[in-house]
Amino acid sequence: MNKRLRKKFENRYNILNEAKRQKRKRKGNRCIQYELLPMGEDDKIAMLNDEITPDYPNATHWLLDLYHRKLNNVYQVRVFPCSKFGGSPTQSPVRMIFSSENMFEKVVGDMRKDKFWDADY
Repeated sequence: MNKRLRKKFENRYNILNEAKRQKRKRKGNRCIQYELLPMGEDDKIAMLNDEITPDYPNATHWLLDLYHRKLNNVYQVRVFPCSKFGGSPTQSPVRMIFSSENMFEKVVGDMRKDKFWDADY
């Protein structure tokens, strides 16, 4: 594929810029934390072999963002595969984790250990 077209395809949406904008919000549901982590080899192979996520062949990093929903007192962690600059072909996350306590540090730790894709939350 032509390099220019590949860059255009993988950077259709910039998820990192969206997380930065949501963190600066003052009202409503706002992003509390976000983190951009490199994708491990085992997680990348497992994600590409999964039938649900065939749309991310050029993904090299994970982007996590944490939201606190005040109405139900629930924490939401969203996980996006993206390029190293935050570009993604779609805006939808590959995994959303809802919990009553903040699990962001646990998810980040699993990603650094390259054991995220097989973990159950």
